[in-house]
Amino acid sequence: MALKTLTPFFCRKIATFFTCLDIDHDGYASHDDMYGRIARRVRVMFHKSDAVEVEAAWKFCCETFLFPAMKSVKDGQEEVLNLESYIALLDHLLTNTCVETLKARARLFFNAIFDSIDVDNGGTISLREYAHFLVCMNVDPEHTTICFDAMDADKNGTLSREEFVDAGIQFFYDMEETPGAYFFGPLKN
Repeated sequence: MALKTLTPFFCRKIATFFTCLDIDHDGYASHDDMYGRIARRVRVMFHKSDAVEVEAAWKFCCETFLFPAMKSVKDGQEEVLNLESYIALLDHLLTNTCVETLKARARLFFNAIFDSIDVDNGGTISLREYAHFLVCMNVDPEHTTICFDAMDADKNGTLSREEFVDAGIQFFYDMEETPGAYFFGPLKN
């Protein structure tokens, strides 16, 4: 696969994110892995009885960035996405779509996720809230502090909305290493 825009470092970030999506570790992310299981985990983990924000944000993410790359599997199987297909989709999106438009959509998504995981409605994300988010995303919580500290730009022990949203956007749009590179945990090799 000849990539037009993506650096090897960026591909490592996407491999890390793909591991979050592949809940059952079969090498494929299915609609149920991506939309059903993760949305349900967030609802349960954060005790959100009204999961409209979570589901709407995740549905937007899936429909914009994930489902277009899914390939149909014959014999009644659900659609699935493998890592190579996902990287190719991102390469296509970042080459052929206005990146500022994509970033604006991502900003809406990460703001909704912030609201969903800010359990105490304190306007910041605590280390504990972020740890719960990583567990929902299939990431080993032992890595929480390192990732959290990388994104905590002002080193005050919490993630502001701006730090959280900016880190999420950096994860998906910066080709080189930034604090947002660790948004979804330590990078895969």
